[in-house]
Amino acid sequence: MSHSHSQTDTMANDIEQFEKSLAAMHGEVRQLKETISAQRNELEQFRIGEDERTQRAVAAANTEIVQLQQTINALRDELERRRIGEEERTEQAVAHANGEITQLRNAVNALRDTLETNRLEAEDREQVLERRYHSERAQLQDTITVLRQELENLHARHK
Repeated sequence: MSHSHSQTDTMANDIEQFEKSLAAMHGEVRQLKETISAQRNELEQFRIGEDERTQRAVAAANTEIVQLQQTINALRDELERRRIGEEERTEQAVAHANGEITQLRNAVNALRDTLETNRLEAEDREQVLERRYHSERAQLQDTITVLRQELENLHARHK
């Protein structure tokens, strides 16, 4: 029986060793499961943090995009206002220049008319003076002729 008892002891030892090993393995498995669970939680927290950072970054980028679009629209509006203002000033300048051109043309035409009137009046005066000159000359020649005849008659009587 000693052999059988020895075998039983050995078997009991083996079972005990196996149970201890099994308990140790269960402990290790539990520890590994806890480690996995902790790492999963840590990974989830990391993902949540990453998602929050990504959302904040996207929100900040969207805010910046909106601000830039508003700035672009404001600049476009200002540029359009300035372009319209410049067009209006250009149109006013052109209208003013056209008004001045019209006034100058009218002044030139008035001066031409005055010059033509003066030329015609001068021609008329010249013709009047020329007729008067010819008339007076003819009268003077007639007077000279009459006076010569009288002088000749006087000379003829005195001789």
